[in-house]
Amino acid sequence: MGTDRRKTRKGYKQMQREKTMLIADDVELNRALLENIFDDEYSILQAADGVEAMEILRSQPVDVVLLDIVMPRMDGFEVLKAMKEEESLSGIPVIMATSEKEKSEERALILGADDFINKPYRAMVVKKRVENIVVKHILERKRLENALFETRNELNSLIDSVPGGIGVWKVTDKVQVEYFNDGFCRQFGYDREEFQEKFTKDLTVLWVGGDTEYILKRLRENQDSSDRISLVHQVRRKDQILRWFSLNALKYKEEDGVPVYRIVNIDVTESRENELLIEQKNEELRYLLEHDALTGLYNRSTFCRKTADFLRQNPNGTYNMVQFDIERFKVINELYGNFMGDRILLLIAEGLQKCLKDKGTYGRLEADHFAVCLPAGTEELQYVREQMDKSLASVKIEQKINLYYGVYTVEDRDMSVDLMCDRANLALRTVKGNSNRSYAVYNDELHQVVLSEQQLTNSMEEALLQRQFEVYYQPVVDLKTGEVVSAEALVRWNHPEKGMVSPGFFIPFFEHNGFIIKLDAYIREEVCRNIMELGRRGLNCVPVSVNVSRLEFYDPNLCRSIIDLTERYRLEPGMMRLEITESAYTDNPQQLLAAMKELQNYGFQVLMDDFGSGYSSLNMLKDVPVDILKMDMKFLENQGISGRGPEILASLVRMAKKLGMHTIAEGIETKEQGDFLRSVGCEYGQGYYYARPMPADAFTNLLMARENVKG
Repeated sequence: MGTDRRKTRKGYKQMQREKTMLIADDVELNRALLENIFDDEYSILQAADGVEAMEILRSQPVDVVLLDIVMPRMDGFEVLKAMKEEESLSGIPVIMATSEKEKSEERALILGADDFINKPYRAMVVKKRVENIVVKHILERKRLENALFETRNELNSLIDSVPGGIGVWKVTDKVQVEYFNDGFCRQFGYDREEFQEKFTKDLTVLWVGGDTEYILKRLRENQDSSDRISLVHQVRRKDQILRWFSLNALKYKEEDGVPVYRIVNIDVTESRENELLIEQKNEELRYLLEHDALTGLYNRSTFCRKTADFLRQNPNGTYNMVQFDIERFKVINELYGNFMGDRILLLIAEGLQKCLKDKGTYGRLEADHFAVCLPAGTEELQYVREQMDKSLASVKIEQKINLYYGVYTVEDRDMSVDLMCDRANLALRTVKGNSNRSYAVYNDELHQVVLSEQQLTNSMEEALLQRQFEVYYQPVVDLKTGEVVSAEALVRWNHPEKGMVSPGFFIPFFEHNGFIIKLDAYIREEVCRNIMELGRRGLNCVPVSVNVSRLEFYDPNLCRSIIDLTERYRLEPGMMRLEITESAYTDNPQQLLAAMKELQNYGFQVLMDDFGSGYSSLNMLKDVPVDILKMDMKFLENQGISGRGPEILASLVRMAKKLGMHTIAEGIETKEQGDFLRSVGCEYGQGYYYARPMPADAFTNLLMARENVKG
């Protein structure tokens, strides 16, 4: 053990003699003393102040510094700080010296000193402290060198194990290979020694045909950039077989103006055989992403993008954005099947391709909604309409296929195409279902409608918070006795500036923008609150029906929220009836049926509103187990109680009874209508003849009068 220590010490002293020490002290005697201690082990450099010390450090290698704190021009603390800020000097071990111990030692160590010695110097202490610090640094350096060596070996081993070829190239008029892994030369069919001898000075001789000039051109063009270069080229192996390589190069430095690249070569011969197939698949995928799968027309996003490009490329022309759809397309699908619906859509697409070609753009936005951008002018639109009629003439179904068009003349080229479509669609909405007009043009009047809708959009949330929406109640009476047996909750908007806004205006708008969900929830809570308040006053309230919009059935938490609402207000489920419409079924039948089953099992009654007004009411009734039918009175609007309408109503009543459903006739305005409905067995009625919708206070007074009569 003792022998090993002596060997280590001997080796240390040998290492020390090869090293340089800088002694920085303004007292010559101190410098001489320290030099005497270390001159047999170190080459000694001296500095009388901090400035001189920094000059020496920057001009020649120094292995350790003995640094006095108190010096002129630049003290020891300043020297130490400056050394730590310069990367080339920061790793030199520094031992500070002073006669002021406490504060100075603490500051020195904070600044990064490796150790601290006190004056006056004691030779053995000074020598031992220097020895410990130097040995520590030497060992740490050796450890780092060994770690770096091992890392390099591991990295080289890893690089050599990579199947692809990795190398470093210098590029002039040829390619000089400065480094390559084993995989690199194997790719060419050569062993390492053979490859190094033949090709490292000029690799280009292995490249085939015009690939040489192509690759060199790409590398030269990129020599001022740090962008990655990727290309595919051919090489000829030692066995004369041609192979395809994928070359990826990245410039990382220059040497004397010559660019140096790191490169990766991958043999892609096998994958090259599949490249055309892959490109074909990519092209198919791109097509599917940009086109409607059924018709092959542009989808909405592509139509908008292509139209924006088309308008930019034709800045001088005047163009119309036209949107059109098929009247009652859902009914066609229900009556004749999706095959017929798809055929109609395909015929429209074929007609658009024939009549427009390069004149404009066209696409299928969704479902039966199409959009066209074409030169402005009535003759152009008329031509499109005629072509559509010709295309659809071959469809042999009993129902006439009507197309309705909305037109927006493009004035602002900076407007998004989406907004152009919206304006065309707004015009379209004004003629849907109109037998006298098949198209409309967006104008200032419609613009005002848009502004009004926007104003409502901006104020609807605030209106809800300020309770501007008021619940009105319209009684439902027993047609035999005239007694009020239930009521329907309706909504009115008491706008602070516009006054009473018609539900016919804001309800469709709210259904379009989705706000109807919040409004319906608000109305249901108001109804529950009113019913509870009536109970606190000792009044027996009648069941009140509330609307559940079609959009709400997309919410999986709908049933839970309605049940929680009645439980929170301690109401029997039968006190709040739920009204649905035919559109809720046609849009989302599965979700509707599941929700109805859950709510009915809990005790709620479900009413079908406006039954008989739709085209699939009977078809729907076989699937939807509603409790009460509310029959549409449009059957009696123009004919009174004569003609075929009354017979249809009578048949509906009979059918409902056979199915175990109650019936309510809505919209009764005359005694004659009420008497007729009672005569055919209709149980309940609702309409202006009996009572108009009334505020909550008036409804309360009505119930109070009802109680008084009973009493």
